[in-house]
Amino acid sequence: MMTTLDKVRRLEQYVAVDSSAVDPVLDMTIDKLLAREIEHIRELKARLLDQIAEFEEHYILKSADFYTRYKNGEIGDAMDFIEWAATVEMLANAERRITLLERSPGS
Repeated sequence: MMTTLDKVRRLEQYVAVDSSAVDPVLDMTIDKLLAREIEHIRELKARLLDQIAEFEEHYILKSADFYTRYKNGEIGDAMDFIEWAATVEMLANAERRITLLERSPGS
């Protein structure tokens, strides 16, 4: 079974042979898939931001300050802190993924 990456590489090879022969439906389909993935990640980002806001309100501490102290071992390893740190990391990952998907080709 081919992985998604294998399929993308196969499609890239196909388009590289003669991009003028590519069906416009294929182009529209790829645009829709990218838009769908961006929307999915934006929804995830919104949920993560809500979770972070709850932590910040509960502990009266900004996530950036918390995360620095957490990484420096200054704040302990309570389950809430582990979850908060993971949420901060997941948010950063979601933001990187959105940036990657939204950037223009060649940039």
